[in-house]
Order: sequence, then C-alpha cells, then structure tokens
Amino acid sequence: MSDQELRGRIQRLVLTEMARLGHAYAPVMSSNRHCHLSREDTDRLFGPGYQLTKLRDLVQPGQYACNEKVTLETPKGAVSLRVVGPIRKETQVELSLTDSAKLGLKPPVRMSGQLENSPGCILKQGDRSIQISRGVIVAARHIHMSAEEAAAYRVRNGDLVSLRVEGVRAVTLENVIVRCGEGHVLEVHIDKDEANACGLEDGTLCRVIVPGEVPRAPVPGPAPAAPRPAYEPARPTMLDLTGEKARLITEEDVVRASGNGYKVIRYGKDAIVTPLARDAASEKRVELARAVE
Repeated sequence: MSDQELRGRIQRLVLTEMARLGHAYAPVMSSNRHCHLSREDTDRLFGPGYQLTKLRDLVQPGQYACNEKVTLETPKGAVSLRVVGPIRKETQVELSLTDSAKLGLKPPVRMSGQLENSPGCILKQGDRSIQISRGVIVAARHIHMSAEEAAAYRVRNGDLVSLRVEGVRAVTLENVIVRCGEGHVLEVHIDKDEANACGLEDGTLCRVIVPGEVPRAPVPGPAPAAPRPAYEPARPTMLDLTGEKARLITEEDVVRASGNGYKVIRYGKDAIVTPLARDAASEKRVELARAVE
C-alpha cells in the first residue's frame, strides 16, 4: 500500500467517525472526459484479445486509468479520451456539457450505465474506427460510499444529498446521488465544468448535507478595512506553510493565525485541511489557499 493510499484510508475512517457524530464531510474529485470499453469494442479498436494496461489505480476499488486512449470524432470536432478499466458490459463515453457543446452532441445527464436514448459517436484508435449507436452521457454528480460509510452518514443507495462548497465561489450542489455497497468507498465525483465553476480543487473536503438538514447560509465577506496611518508599518497578511511537507492544518492553526492578523493561509499540495479548520476559516474570514505548482 502506498503512502497516498494509506492516507486516504485513514482519512475515510476519520470522516466516517465524524459523520456518526453529525459532522458529515467527504473528499471531492473532478472527472475529466473518458470512456469505458466493452470487450467487443476493445477488440475492434486495439485487436482481438487485447488487454488494457494500467496507468494508475483510482480510489474506487478495482477501477484504474489505462495507458490507452481513443479519439471521439464528430462533424464538429474531435477529442482524446482516456480509457478507464476494467472492461465494461457496454461501451460508455463520459463528457462535460462544455465538451458536448463543442462536439455538437446533446447527451443526457445520467448515472453510469444508464444509456437508454443516449447519442452514439465514432471512436478511433490509429487506423481503426468503430461506430457506437449509444453510450455518450454527461455523468450525474454522485457520492460513492461503502455500506458502513452509508450507515454512518444515514443514507441509502439512491438517496439524494447536497454538497456545500466553501470559498470565494461558495455554492451548494444539489441532487448528488448516493451510490453505496460493495466496490464503493467514500468519494464525491463531479465533472470538470462543475469543479471549475466553483473553484474546487481535487481532494477538498466539503460538507455533505443529508436529507432533513438545512444548508448553512454563506458567511458574508469581510468589511473593507480602514486605511492604515501612513506611519504604521504594514504587517504580513499571509501565513505561508508551503515549506512544511504533508502539513495537517487544524482548527487551532486557523484560530492562531487569525489572532496574529493573518488573512490567508497558504499550504502545499500534499497538506490536509480538517473540516473543523475550514469551519474556523469561514468563521474567522481567513482564506485557505492551496499552492499550485
């Protein structure tokens, strides 16, 4: 097990215990356009009996990104699609609404596997080409959970929950579909359009609002600061923690930083920000900024 996998497992255990206490949060990942291939279409695109090769494991058990790519073509354009394994019963292409508009397609917003009345397309790999009659969708936002995690969050397979995204573009995403059971672990999936619209970075912990809860109102922005006297030396407003590897940022860190006059806490890509730290940052009006390198 890699360090990243271990950290993910520990994080999910902590979040599950927090959910049992009424503090429901989940990590959010954005999905780029990709496709799943059937056995028949894999053979047609790559050759009889071809075996997909793993690039990296994904968080959901048994799922992995492949080295292989295919090209989707329409009269209006073409895009490259990463193949995601393992082999599926039926070929499925997942695009964003932006991708779809550029390609002249009008796919429905659906859960994976719900392909009825969806458009088809042409897929190419090298000099090989196939036409699928259906299978192009925009993936509905959803949250994966194991059965144990679902019990802690007090939800069942097929329930709808909401997701509260904090930050400069704070928003509540509704109609997040619960997928729970064997082969699922805690993780929210949205697409790139949605993540970009609210400035959400992969791995961010967001509040899960289960049925019966009321979303908290956004915290209003800070009032304009009074002008400083000309003789008063400027104080630094950003606490830079990017030099501290795998830093755990807690509620206490945020409160201390706010008390020292910091308005921004900047941290490294591998840092973990606890949900209570995000709550404190919202209350204290401290911006949490992950460094992009």
